[in-house]
Amino acid sequence: MEIRVRQKKGMVILEVEGELDFSNVEQLQQEIQRRTEEVVEIDLQGLRFIDSSGVGMLLSQVRHLYKQGRTLRIVRIPDFIREDLEVIGFFQVLEALKTNPSA
Repeated sequence: MEIRVRQKKGMVILEVEGELDFSNVEQLQQEIQRRTEEVVEIDLQGLRFIDSSGVGMLLSQVRHLYKQGRTLRIVRIPDFIREDLEVIGFFQVLEALKTNPSA
């Protein structure tokens, strides 16, 4: 997995390429946690594969930043990955977090 970091006014964009799985999930988690910007955007356009550990980490980081009054955005998800995330209820969890941060 490769992570490119881009700065924008008040936010950081982390462009993720390759595979996000149990072998490298901590690398992205550490990059998210070391950011201090109010908005952290994860651009998944270059992602080829994500396993359950990657999905779980993204959800936990959304919750973690939300509790800090910050935002983690996940954008440009490839269609073949979006379909898998829809099947496992990923977006329903995100909606629940928006309405109930303790969910």
